Amino acid sequence: MHIAPSPRTRTSNPSLAAAAWSALTIALGLWWWVWPAQYPFPPGPGDPVGTLLDVVAPAAVPPALVGAGIAGLVVALLARAGRAAGLVVPTSVAWVLVFGLAVPGLRPLTLVGYLMAMFGPVVLFVTVLAGAWRWRGGPVAVGVFALVGAAAWATGIADGVVLRRYLGVIGATVHLAGPSVLMAFFLGGALVWAVVGARTAPRGAGRPAWTRPEAAARWGRAATVVAGLCALPYGLLRMTWLTPWPFGMDPAEFVTAPEMRLHGLLLGLAALAGALLTTGLVARWGEVWPRWMPVVRGRPVPVAAAVVPGGVVAALFTVAAVPMVVMAVESDEPWILIVFPFGVWGPALGIAVLGYALRRSGHAAGTIEGS
Repeated sequence: MHIAPSPRTRTSNPSLAAAAWSALTIALGLWWWVWPAQYPFPPGPGDPVGTLLDVVAPAAVPPALVGAGIAGLVVALLARAGRAAGLVVPTSVAWVLVFGLAVPGLRPLTLVGYLMAMFGPVVLFVTVLAGAWRWRGGPVAVGVFALVGAAAWATGIADGVVLRRYLGVIGATVHLAGPSVLMAFFLGGALVWAVVGARTAPRGAGRPAWTRPEAAARWGRAATVVAGLCALPYGLLRMTWLTPWPFGMDPAEFVTAPEMRLHGLLLGLAALAGALLTTGLVARWGEVWPRWMPVVRGRPVPVAAAVVPGGVVAALFTVAAVPMVVMAVESDEPWILIVFPFGVWGPALGIAVLGYALRRSGHAAGTIEGS
């Protein structure tokens, strides 16, 4: 006999995370309330546009955070105790709308993009190097990395001078990352509350036809194609920085700031890598770790290993959609929306991730039932 999990069982861990986030929100609000000079988002020219903090007076933010944190803490603790379920879903919806859609803006996406550009190639090279000794194509892959590095050094794209200057860019980015980390904190809280609300919401008696694995495979594949294509305009335009006609940059600037060419190329490669990773939602290597991965090669990919990062990136793109539209209108440069189609990219990636999760979870459940 199948026993449905109780509300407390379904929300236990997420509600604990929501309670911790709410407590940190209270502390953050009190800090800015007592020391208002520490508030890092004063309105001013040149600030990122399209967020709630652009229109709210700085003095109103700390008490609002304290109030929101207290309310969230109470509801999260009640949810963990299996009580006041009627308050959980409204609170989750409100916090997703405010802290997920209205507050973060472009900063969290910029932070994640810079981190991928700066550290992604190093992580990829170390991973391939660690897995090369048990992979037949390992020596070839390491050789390709070496040739690309030698070519970048010889052409001046990433020689000693450029790399030293780029280390300075990394240092400056880390030094100025505080506001972006705070915005990521707010977005992370919204995602946690979304999980709490989804696990608390009542479920129907049957499973809709569109959620079955075979249906999810069809519409998930279509969404994956759309999401992958959305990554191409930005990535390919950045590759023009390898030519004498770099899009969006005066070639003379590469003379005075050669590290910017490397930075732009790495950002473009990060976008193209994102397109490739997106295809993993419908590819075999998205279900079984490929041979070049050390330790886990050949093992099943945990569903969460794809759903969590994919869902986070989908949220980052979706949240950035409105600020990007505002930026395109204010700058009178509508082409920005073609290079950064976040209004399509974010939802498409979210649908693709959902299709992957339903397909993988449904197949696993079918395997268990048939065993």
